[in-house]
Amino acid sequence: MYKLSVLKNGIKIITHNMPAAHGVTTSIFWGVGSRYEKEKVAGVSHYLEHMFFKGTKNRPEPEDIARSIEGVGGYLNASTSQDHTIYYNRVPKEHSERALEVLADMMNNSLFDEEALERERGVILEELNMYLDTPIRYIYDLMMNLTFEGNTLGRDILGTRESLKNMRRADLVEYIKNYYQPQKTVVSIAGRVGHQKTVRMIEKYFGQIKKAPQPQYKKVAGEHRGPRILIHNKKTDQAHLSLSMRSLPYNHKDTPILTLLDTILGGGMSSRLFLNIREKLGLCYYINSSVEAFTDAGVFAVNAGLNTDKIELAIKMIWQELKKMAEVKVTKSELAEAKEYLRGSTRLEIDNTDMLSLWYGTQGLFSKKIKTPEHKIKELSRVSENDIMKLARKLFAPERLNLAMIGPFEEKQKKDFLKILK
Repeated sequence: MYKLSVLKNGIKIITHNMPAAHGVTTSIFWGVGSRYEKEKVAGVSHYLEHMFFKGTKNRPEPEDIARSIEGVGGYLNASTSQDHTIYYNRVPKEHSERALEVLADMMNNSLFDEEALERERGVILEELNMYLDTPIRYIYDLMMNLTFEGNTLGRDILGTRESLKNMRRADLVEYIKNYYQPQKTVVSIAGRVGHQKTVRMIEKYFGQIKKAPQPQYKKVAGEHRGPRILIHNKKTDQAHLSLSMRSLPYNHKDTPILTLLDTILGGGMSSRLFLNIREKLGLCYYINSSVEAFTDAGVFAVNAGLNTDKIELAIKMIWQELKKMAEVKVTKSELAEAKEYLRGSTRLEIDNTDMLSLWYGTQGLFSKKIKTPEHKIKELSRVSENDIMKLARKLFAPERLNLAMIGPFEEKQKKDFLKILK
């Protein structure tokens, strides 16, 4: 069972004691990401993610940080999203205090050395090039660009070549000062861990950080009328598409329904999309659906890698699968299988310290009420066939559709694709 404490400055501390676990995962969640950035410093959240690993006063070289964790058999990493950034590591349980100390050192004592900043600029620009050359990854950015056009939520997390080339040390320092706020911070630890001892350590490392004005961002406004299409012309042997629509934000009462809808439609090799579009028709290599939530909006997407010659048929059949969810109730057996799948996968996550650290840390940032995995299972069990059809009718309407595509397609083909979706 988890325990929660809040420091005077607003930092949340969540621990989940797992006495039988051999490892401990320590994560620090900062409630800021790319949607908070001004255009001039687009990509600064991700740039900082890299720079926190490049040396501190106590560990001046990147290898000093890495060896502090890897030297005891652990690993460390970080990730940046639109609305939060995570720094985490996992170590054998006997080294859990070191794990927290290393993260605290990175957060409090990073040097942001000018030479290291210049080296990392080149690394990040190459990372950007890699994404642009990887359609299966870049299609996500195009989907977000289209679905949330006009809002920073749809901006590429890495930023632009121009903003990255102009990024300066002062920009990073100023961004930390303004946006890395304790009241938007969660430290989440899962494994063999004592709560009160952990609270005392975090008070020591982070209790001195003072509150400042809450970071703000522009909220997502009303939807664009569609269907809308974005084509990225690229000479490829395989087309990539993402058919998306706005969905549910964090804390929405229908989230359990959406979770089951997503599972039935595109959650694995037994899902409708996989069986009907790939297995029966042979139109694609990969196909799935995905859900992502933010505080003020969400996105549901169907993603696929397809035969370029059969793209129109594939779009037609995918759209038919979505419409079927809105027009015909799923069967009792299909719903029961989806619930069992989610029940089993959720319980398997309970054995994983990384997953539980992520589970509680994310909820600590965004949820009105923290729920255990068992609570999630109970919510899923109450969903009915009518619930799923009702939500599908709300989501899967032609005027809400956004289709992003990468492949050897011309702008003039848009009208043909639009005809299918209308």
